[in-house]
Amino acid sequence: MNPSPSDQPGLNADEELQVFQAAGRRVAAVVRGRRPERFADAVAETGGKPLYGAFVSLKDHGRLRSCCGYLSPQATLAEAVSQAADRAAKDDPRFPPIAPDELGRLDMEVWLLWHPEEIAARGEDRVKEVTIGKHGLQVLRGGNRGLLLPGVATEHGFDARTFLQQTCIKAGLPLDAWLDDGTKVLRFEGYAIRGPFTKAFEQEVGHSCPTEETDKNVCPPGPETRPPAVAGMFYPGTAAEIQQALDVMFDQPPRPEPWAGALTPHAGWTYSGRLAAAVWSRLQIPPQVIIFSPRHRPGGAAWAVAPHRRWLFPGGELASDPELAFRLSEAVEGLELDAVAHRQEHAVEVQLPLVARLAPECRVVGITIGGGSLGDLQYFAMQIAGVLRPMNPRPLLVVSSDMNHFASDRENRLLDRIALDAVETLRPAHVYQTVQLHHISMCGLFGCVIVLETLRQLGALSRCELIGYATSAEAGGPRNRVVGYAGMVFA
Repeated sequence: MNPSPSDQPGLNADEELQVFQAAGRRVAAVVRGRRPERFADAVAETGGKPLYGAFVSLKDHGRLRSCCGYLSPQATLAEAVSQAADRAAKDDPRFPPIAPDELGRLDMEVWLLWHPEEIAARGEDRVKEVTIGKHGLQVLRGGNRGLLLPGVATEHGFDARTFLQQTCIKAGLPLDAWLDDGTKVLRFEGYAIRGPFTKAFEQEVGHSCPTEETDKNVCPPGPETRPPAVAGMFYPGTAAEIQQALDVMFDQPPRPEPWAGALTPHAGWTYSGRLAAAVWSRLQIPPQVIIFSPRHRPGGAAWAVAPHRRWLFPGGELASDPELAFRLSEAVEGLELDAVAHRQEHAVEVQLPLVARLAPECRVVGITIGGGSLGDLQYFAMQIAGVLRPMNPRPLLVVSSDMNHFASDRENRLLDRIALDAVETLRPAHVYQTVQLHHISMCGLFGCVIVLETLRQLGALSRCELIGYATSAEAGGPRNRVVGYAGMVFA
């Protein structure tokens, strides 16, 4: 009987090493712009084995750097692995192409997949058809499709239900789409050939790839401090003026309560400082705060966590938490330790003197979010929730965001009411869809979805309270070109 994609490829140790090395050489050649060798020649008879597909995953010190695959009901091992390797080297849309000087610090997984079959069961019965550690999943409905490899469930400790939910998220569908008879759910089997990239093709890499030892000198840690960038513009430029402004803004005694999250504006203090102070005054600030900021300026990673140890502002400073920042960058695919994205960003900086007035010992981690689909943001939240879940106390999650920008005062208020109504439903996907549908220019939308979804996954999102709403017109700005500001707290 001829083998089929439903059969395990059955490679021995020598054949697995051969496939792994050929995949590594293929990635290196594509990265360097060279013509790769013919994969079928490199793996001999092994290349003709039928597969459902293959994925090549590249990681930098445990953090995903690229992962791409190739699926076909009539694929051979050589075709599937070579296509996956080519794509992983340059075509993962979530990341920039792999650079030659990265190769020496990468690890690689070559996933071989077989035995695809649609799960015939319907509704809740589908849970029983998924075996963690054995099966990967693919979800299809309309133009939406998402796939998670078997290793995703084991790495994140998913049960079968969570694995189905997360595959739906990957497809850009609601969490419970797998329950719908109109959603097609396939399972497949697979395993990974793993190892350091340099071991896979030492002759190909040569001396151009730094070893782990030399890489410490090539890639030093980020700057020790993040100096002020917008002092004198968004808020006062001297220590004395800052303290005077804070005295005015904090004109009421704080009433701190143990909220899990918050939304606070980040415009110039003249326009939104009082509202921001009112929000912070309602928060019982734990030892760590994570502030999610929009990416207002070009440069740096699309998703960037600040690597600094200290945030500076005139006359003061706040500590960061580089260890937590590193853990988040390791856990969240696409989130990078990057100082460049934070160098000129104001949305975290304008909050710092307010936090320092109320909780000077607090450590603040800043994250800029420069975009993402709903599925991307939900997956981000799932991963960050995994980091925060065992922490006690958990960090406070803060969305730094203004509301709609540059409409008339009347139109701005209408659009902002639509957005705030959506936020008050405590349904992150509804917030995303509502703001996009109505073209509301809420600059912190992506961070808001991440924070709400993270709190939801942590079981910490059951109520909210609107602290206040204002527009720039109330502070003397033009009424035909208004920005809206809102403050909310969540628990």
